[in-house]
Amino acid sequence: MDFKTIVFSCLALAGTSTLLWTGLTTADPGGEDHHSDREQEEVRSLAQQGDILPLEQILQTAREHHTGRVLETELEREGDRYVYEIELLDEGGQVWELEFDAATGELLKKEQED
Repeated sequence: MDFKTIVFSCLALAGTSTLLWTGLTTADPGGEDHHSDREQEEVRSLAQQGDILPLEQILQTAREHHTGRVLETELEREGDRYVYEIELLDEGGQVWELEFDAATGELLKKEQED
C-alpha cells in the first residue's frame, strides 16, 4: 500500500485561536521529508472540491472533544480516505492525539500520548 503523509505544522498563539502556518511536509516511507507547492495545492484542491473538510472546521470539532493548545496537525492518506490527526496539549501538560475522517469530520480515535 502506498502510504503518504502530509504534515501541517501549526503553532497556536496563546489566548487566541489564530494559527500560524509554518509548513507543509510530505513524509515518504523512506523517512525523507519534501516540501512542495504542488502538495499544498493538492490539499487546497481537495478542500475546494469537497473531498476533505477545511482544517479550521476540523480544529473546531477537535476542541469540542478536548480542550488544549494545538501542537501539530497532519493530513494522512490511509488507503482510500484522508485522516486528520490533531495533537493537543491540555492544561495539565498532557498531549492528546485525535483522529478525524477528513471527509466527514467523524472522530475516529482519541488517545493520550505517552
